[in-house]
Amino acid sequence: MTSPTAPRRVVWRSAGLRLAAQFGFIVLLSMLAALALVYIQVSVVLHKNVERRLQQAQQYIVAVYESVSAEAAAQSVARQMADGKDTDAELYLLTHPDGTLYAGNLTVDALASLQNDTSAQVRLPRGDEMINARVLVHRFPDNAQLVVGHSLMELDDVESLVASASVFSDLSALLLAAASAWFFRRELGRSVGAVHQTIEHIRGGELQARVPLLTSSDDEFAQLEQDFNHMLDHIEQLMSGVRHVSDTIAHNVRTPLTRIRLRLQAAFDDRAATPATLKASMVGAIEDIDSVSHMLDKLLTIAQAEAGMHRRVFEPLTWAEIATEVIELYEDLADEEGIRIEWRREHDAPLSGDRSILAGALVNVLDNAIKYAGRGAHITITTRLQPAAGNVGTAHSAPFSEIIVSDNGPALSEADIGKLGERFVRLQPDKPGHGLGLASVRAMLRLHGGDMHLASARPGLAVTLSAPTHPRKTG
Repeated sequence: MTSPTAPRRVVWRSAGLRLAAQFGFIVLLSMLAALALVYIQVSVVLHKNVERRLQQAQQYIVAVYESVSAEAAAQSVARQMADGKDTDAELYLLTHPDGTLYAGNLTVDALASLQNDTSAQVRLPRGDEMINARVLVHRFPDNAQLVVGHSLMELDDVESLVASASVFSDLSALLLAAASAWFFRRELGRSVGAVHQTIEHIRGGELQARVPLLTSSDDEFAQLEQDFNHMLDHIEQLMSGVRHVSDTIAHNVRTPLTRIRLRLQAAFDDRAATPATLKASMVGAIEDIDSVSHMLDKLLTIAQAEAGMHRRVFEPLTWAEIATEVIELYEDLADEEGIRIEWRREHDAPLSGDRSILAGALVNVLDNAIKYAGRGAHITITTRLQPAAGNVGTAHSAPFSEIIVSDNGPALSEADIGKLGERFVRLQPDKPGHGLGLASVRAMLRLHGGDMHLASARPGLAVTLSAPTHPRKTG
């Protein structure tokens, strides 16, 4: 039986809620600090303003008293109280040397609250009420006293208003933080929950399961869901490719192994076999073993290229350099087959890569052209620099260097051309090979940040090998 507190524990275990709560707490503390700072600054400014006005009023009346007369000072006090400027808040008291009232709106009893202070914040009697006030006291040499003060009631009201606003803002921030926490947890829980459910489906064998895109928004969650689905698509494609390759390898390896076993078994069982017969059986077995070994070498080359194992040996070179070496290598074979190789050198086509791998890619393409174009064919090799806008089969912004091998061999349909480059695809089964040559070429070019593109040369085949002029940065 589930404990009643279990859902609560699950809620607080939510990373989304914890993150949202932490964020809300930080926001609340920030607002508290900001509002406290505002409150302090407002209070300081108001009190400094009051202090400045009191000092000005005191200095003026003291100057009049000392330079003119006590009567003139009393008249100045009267004028200050009658000018209509903040009259209710202004406090004045001017006494005679004997301590009796001369002028002002405070009683002489107020002096008892001041003791011997020259500046203080005190409660003073004014009429029938006690008020908080800021006062300055000046004692003249003749024992007369001047008290200049200002009621703090308005300042207290302003400070109270600021404090109330701060409390209201804090409560609003708290509610906002709680709402944000709930919303964030809901959004994160929806996205993460959908990903989790998809993972569970895939774990159960449903490889086609994908995260449902519930909204059309472009926020981070939606982007994460899309990226996750793209990753699953890629993984499914890889798994499908692995299954296909595995099945094909099993088939292609089983057949020659069966032939090898049958030949060896027949030679072993034939007690009347001559040395020549045994030799023929051994030669056939060796050829089958070489065929399997060649196929596995091709697959290993593809795997290494797809894994990026040779990227560290990249160096600056050109397609022209590679073409020179490969054409020289195939001149004799081409002459024997009556094939003419023409090189159209439009550009040296600089790039960065592994010389042996790129040369191997071109060897594969040229070997295929010679093999399938037939006797008397014309093969054209073109090296050129392709602007960014015209990169074949790419979406990169940098210029690409290209080498194109085209022939005037038999015409191929678009469907057949679309199959070429896939592993173990052979359009002419009577020709030797395993259908891995062009697949390995594509892997080699992708290792260099480029690609292979196949098109009809009308009537033959045109194979374009493209790679960036400069190596791309890899993570």
